[in-house]
Amino acid sequence: MKFREKINLIIKEVKNSLSLINEEKVKKFIEIIKGAKRIFVLGQGRSGFIAKCFAMRLMHLGFLVYVVGETITPGIKNGDLLIVCSSSGEKYLAREFAKLAKEKGTIVCALTSLKISPLGRIADLVIQIPAEKFNTKQPPGSLFEQSLFLCLEGVILSLIKEMEITKGEMKNKHANLE
Repeated sequence: MKFREKINLIIKEVKNSLSLINEEKVKKFIEIIKGAKRIFVLGQGRSGFIAKCFAMRLMHLGFLVYVVGETITPGIKNGDLLIVCSSSGEKYLAREFAKLAKEKGTIVCALTSLKISPLGRIADLVIQIPAEKFNTKQPPGSLFEQSLFLCLEGVILSLIKEMEITKGEMKNKHANLE
């Protein structure tokens, strides 16, 4: 298989995965984000990198956002939002941090590939990114991670439009010590 064929295969798989995401749940997710006092994001491994990308874009939009596990992240409390990105929804830290957040009165939103998981049972809102439904030709986890990234980019584009944020406003919040 040639390189372009591989890329086309990836695009097809991602398109199929994204087409199954529940749009009403994404709309609810956007409303929850807009109503949160502070936003905390959590993910492990490659999902964690994508969660950090999302946190950066939320910051560019003016949200007060933190990455769980960073040394400057404050304590979570009532009125905050925890967004957990976990393909399986079974990772110990994701579950335990979600439980702790719920005990503090925090809203928990999970983005996961499995409809029913330990994390999903804790979360107030689950957005299923059904990458596991497909017999992918890619390495394990790749289809979920690619679909997660694009799903969250779609959320950002929706927020930009709803909040009427310009590219200039976002650029003004971009890191300038680089």
